[in-house]
Amino acid sequence: MDSARMCGFLAAGCLLLLTLLGDPTEACSCAPTHPQTAYCNADVVIRAKFVGDSMEFPWKRFEIKTAKVYKGSEALQELRFLYTSTVGHLCGYEKEPRQGEDYVIAGKQYINRTIINLCSFIQPWAELSPEQRRGLSLDYSKGCSCTVSIKPCYSTPCSIKSDSLCLWDQNLNGIQAKTLACLPKSGIPHACSWQSLNS
Repeated sequence: MDSARMCGFLAAGCLLLLTLLGDPTEACSCAPTHPQTAYCNADVVIRAKFVGDSMEFPWKRFEIKTAKVYKGSEALQELRFLYTSTVGHLCGYEKEPRQGEDYVIAGKQYINRTIINLCSFIQPWAELSPEQRRGLSLDYSKGCSCTVSIKPCYSTPCSIKSDSLCLWDQNLNGIQAKTLACLPKSGIPHACSWQSLNS
């Protein structure tokens, strides 16, 4: 076999391998997350101010001042640090939060550390709607047995296969994300629906 033909096979094999592995730049992309889903999937949900950061390879450590605990033990009121990976493929949180501004932060507990990453729900408190604030304080926890589902819809109305699902339009600024929660229906076991968070 001549070298030109061998190089052709090698190039085709590399192209096939890259196609199967996918685009490495997309490894850290995140789908939009409804605030209720972020709350239910997190170990820790707090309101806090970022006050500084430092490096502790392989971690970046954010110093925070916790104002309120929405999910987790009351001991989290004393939580002073959040950690994120500095290793690229682990999708660390890379945004620079505005110092001194309140944020809602949803994180995971891992070996006595609260971990955040690129996909964590971290939003300025001032940008949350009154209904989202109520959801954090009162209602999101009631809907953790329900599932906010992201499913393509090709006809109206959309059909769902489970009574515990609420279809979400994926619009973070839309009515479902800003003013509704997927909560159990009163008197109907294992059934959920979008419900208003207006008080």
